[in-house]
Amino acid sequence: MTSAQDIAGWMVDRIRTEGRLSQDQAVQEIPETFGPEWVRTLENGHTAISKEVLAEFRKAHGGTVQWDRDRRFWSLKG
Repeated sequence: MTSAQDIAGWMVDRIRTEGRLSQDQAVQEIPETFGPEWVRTLENGHTAISKEVLAEFRKAHGGTVQWDRDRRFWSLKG
């Protein structure tokens, strides 16, 4: 069974191997790969990563990843 930690690890691995991961890409691939329960629909109708996954993601990268708010992707710091 998949856990939020598994998905967080997948996200960090993608960033480390590809240099970055866009929010749109993650929101599309997470339900396809791990199941629809790991994303949520916001009030505005947009789809987002579950809060549980995002909390585990923050723990998993330990400050080594940065968020680009304007371009909506994560990448390695420095």
